[in-house]
Amino acid sequence: MMVEADTLCNRIAIIADGKLKVIGNQQHLKDRYGSGYLLQLNLVKSDIDNQESAMAFVLKRLHSDATLATKQAKTLHVNLPRDLDLERVFRALYSPESKTEGRINQFLLSQSSLEDVFIALGD
Repeated sequence: MMVEADTLCNRIAIIADGKLKVIGNQQHLKDRYGSGYLLQLNLVKSDIDNQESAMAFVLKRLHSDATLATKQAKTLHVNLPRDLDLERVFRALYSPESKTEGRINQFLLSQSSLEDVFIALGD
């Protein structure tokens, strides 16, 4: 249902415990109340050395507050904070060092969803 709201609405109001918590457009809500960014990394190989190299690369080159959310085979999901410097992230991930040092094959960077905002405001 949040995907539809994100796609169809100009402004969104969130009510929790019978009280209006916030009203605004999607980008405003995500910027102000979202948890940050989710980085999905697909590694060259699935062994522990590659996973550790990738996380070391992320912590050194992207943001020191990055946290590993999940790992499965050759894929790592990393949570990045809101104060992320996107230019720095893309320069690092498109650099040759991302493959040699970080052992990263592909990546996907996405912003917090409206569902994340809703959960954060409901707590």
